[in-house]
Amino acid sequence: MEEQTGISRRTTLKTLGAVGVLGAAGMSGTATAESGSLLDDAFDLATSALQESLVVFDSNDDVDRLGELDLANGYHGFEVLPVGYTELSTDQLTTVADWEEVRFVRKNVELEYYNDDAADVTGADQVQANEGYTGENVHTAVIDSGIDGAHPDHQENLVHNYRWVGNPLGEPTLWVDAGPLDTDDNGHGTHCSGTVAGDGSASDGEFEGMAPDADLTVYSAGLTLLVVKPVAAYDHLLARVRDGETDVQVVSNSYGSSNGEDFNPDGPLNVATWEAFERDLLSVFAAGNSGPGTGTLNQYAKAPNVLGVAATNDEKAVTGFSSRGRQDANYDRAAALSNLRSYRDTGSASGTLGIYRPGVGAPGNAIVSTMNPADPLAASSSDDGRLYYATISGTSMACPAVAGIATLAYDAYNRNNSGTPAPEDVIYTVEAEAEKALSSYTPYNVGSGFVDATSLVSRAETGDWAAYSEVTLP
Repeated sequence: MEEQTGISRRTTLKTLGAVGVLGAAGMSGTATAESGSLLDDAFDLATSALQESLVVFDSNDDVDRLGELDLANGYHGFEVLPVGYTELSTDQLTTVADWEEVRFVRKNVELEYYNDDAADVTGADQVQANEGYTGENVHTAVIDSGIDGAHPDHQENLVHNYRWVGNPLGEPTLWVDAGPLDTDDNGHGTHCSGTVAGDGSASDGEFEGMAPDADLTVYSAGLTLLVVKPVAAYDHLLARVRDGETDVQVVSNSYGSSNGEDFNPDGPLNVATWEAFERDLLSVFAAGNSGPGTGTLNQYAKAPNVLGVAATNDEKAVTGFSSRGRQDANYDRAAALSNLRSYRDTGSASGTLGIYRPGVGAPGNAIVSTMNPADPLAASSSDDGRLYYATISGTSMACPAVAGIATLAYDAYNRNNSGTPAPEDVIYTVEAEAEKALSSYTPYNVGSGFVDATSLVSRAETGDWAAYSEVTLP
C-alpha cells in the first residue's frame, strides 16, 4: 500500500514519490534530488528559451508576486484559481520554485483526448421512460474539443458554446460564446456532448443521450489540448458559479495523461477540480486508453474528489484499451479524501492522498453519438450511413455516459429535495450501487463495478445518498 506520513505542503512532492513501496514513477513535478525544488520534470533546465509555465500558489492573492519578475511577456492571473500562467527562463523557474507560497510549477504540456446503445445497458433509458427523469433540472458542462452548435440534437439545450480565443499573456478575454457555430475541429467534443445530453432529434430519439433535456455548456479547447486550457475552463466556470451566472453541477472531462505518475495534489488541474468539488460541482474523468497494463490510469482520475470511468463493451466486460489502476495500492476513497481535505485546509496530512483505481465502468466500445458529417472522426468511424452520428470507442465515450447518468441523479434529487448534494455523496452512491457484473472485475480495472443508473436514481430521488461504508469492491 502507498503510505505517507508527516506530509507538508513544501515536502509533499518529494515525499509522495519517495515513500511508496510500489516502485512506480514519481508524480509529475517530483523534484530531482539535486534541485530539491517543486519543478515539473518536464521542464528543460538546460535551455535558454522561455518555457510556458503554470505556477500554483497557496492562494489567489499570491499570484501577483509574479509581477516582481522581469517577465518578457507578463503573466495571466486566473480569477478564482490560485494559479498564474507565464513564460519563464530557467533562472526564473528556479527562483519561483523557491518562493514559500508556491506549491508547484507545472510546464504547459499537451494532454490527449481518449479515443481509441449505452443508455440501454446502463439502465438510463429506463430512468427516462419509467421514472421521467431526463436531466431537465440540471446543467452539465463538457470540457473537450468543442461542439457543432448547429447539430440538430443540440438546438434545444446548448446554453453556452465557449471557444478558446487567444493567448492568456496577450488578451484579457480567453473564452467567447460562439453560440450556434461549430467550435469542434475533429468531432470528439460533439460526440461526448451528445452522449451526455443529445436529444436525438436527427434520429427520432434513437440516439439520444443519457440526459436529453439537460442544459449544456461546452468549453472548446481545440485540437491541441495544452493543460492551461482546461485549467482556464474551470476558472471561467468557477467564476460564473461564484457570481451566480450559472448553475452547472456536473463537468465531463474526456482527456488527460496516462503516464503512471503518483497523484499530485498541487498540480494546477487537480487544484481546479478540488475548487470545483468545494463548490459542489462533480467532475467526471475518463480513465484513459493505455490498457490493459496496470499503472496506466489517467493522472487526473486519481484524485479522490473526482469520479474516474473505465470503459466496457455492451456485455459489461472491461475493454482491453481501458487504462488500469495499480495493484496493491490505495483503493480507499474516503481515507484519501479525508487526508486530502486535511492537506488543503492545513498544508499537512498523514496518509495517502490519491486513489489508484477507477470509480466505475460504463460502455465505451463502439458508441453511437452526435457528429458533424464533415468532422475527421466521422470519416474514420463506423457510422453505418447515419448522417449526423458516428460510432467511436474509448474511455472518452464512457466518461460522458457516467456524467449523463450523474445528471439524471441530480435531476431526481433536485425535483424532490431541497439543497445541493455534496459531490462525495454522489460519488459514493454511484460506487455503492455499481453492479458486480463479471468475475473478471478487479478494483484496478473497473473500480466498484458497472454503473447502474436505475439504482442510483432511485436513491437520489429520496435523498438517500450512500456512505462510503456501503461501497464494496470486487
